[in-house]
Amino acid sequence: MAKKKSPKKVAARVGLEPMFFADEPHSAGHTPKPSVIQAPSPNHSSRQGNVIQYLILHNTDGPGEGSLATLRNPDLANPRSSHYMVDRDGTIYQLVDDSLMAWHAGNKPVNQQSIGIEIVAWKQAKGMTPVQEGAVVALSRYVVDAYDVRLVNVKPHRAVRIGGTDCPGWIWPTDRDLEQWKAANLS
Repeated sequence: MAKKKSPKKVAARVGLEPMFFADEPHSAGHTPKPSVIQAPSPNHSSRQGNVIQYLILHNTDGPGEGSLATLRNPDLANPRSSHYMVDRDGTIYQLVDDSLMAWHAGNKPVNQQSIGIEIVAWKQAKGMTPVQEGAVVALSRYVVDAYDVRLVNVKPHRAVRIGGTDCPGWIWPTDRDLEQWKAANLS
């Protein structure tokens, strides 16, 4: 069993200031934002006035540290990012401010109207750990509540990517699996 790395040590190794904080609720009565570590990615652009209507769920297809580096690397042939990444130990990293467009869906109109969450999972580490799932539920509830995202608009990456993908197949192999998870955790 691999030794669990502390979020502070991972943050220091990838050049982050380990700032833990929770934003105030979006407005009175809304679900509070869970604590996050700021891990800014330069891979973002303007939403061009579009309103957030979707929450797109992904799996990283690799361990957290390398995935975090990829999502923050502007020098890739096809740079990518997400708003958040949730590691196996439950640590939530915020890479792109909610007000900006992250490059996660492979579909610009969807990117302009969505929040993207990358969940660390891959072939050898399928599904979510219990603490990771708790963090994903808390973050998803925050996004859904803060931006009035309808549950029907909480979608897997595979539903919106132009060109196809199985993502987030390491977590929810089928759309039915995701629908059951949404009903149990976000309703």
